[in-house]
Amino acid sequence: MPLYEFRCPRCGPFDLRCDMRDAAATAPCPSCTQPAQRRYSVGVGRPPGGVLRDAGRTDRGRVDRARSGEPVVTGPPSGRRLSRPGGHRH
Repeated sequence: MPLYEFRCPRCGPFDLRCDMRDAAATAPCPSCTQPAQRRYSVGVGRPPGGVLRDAGRTDRGRVDRARSGEPVVTGPPSGRRLSRPGGHRH
């Protein structure tokens, strides 16, 4: 049986396990019996899709950090350095 999340305006969030046929948009809160709205969220445990389908754990971690706003700089830039002509230029 799936687990559904609801949010009571008075008591806050709670989970309710019920059959898919019985899952309504509202449910009574188990604490105060006030009608609570069902919350819709992304499922957990889904396999990654899109560009991250073949990415490793490290790459997925970088994307998660970037989405959260955490800095993702892991070291100095890689690549070829451009050569400078002789002498100093100010």
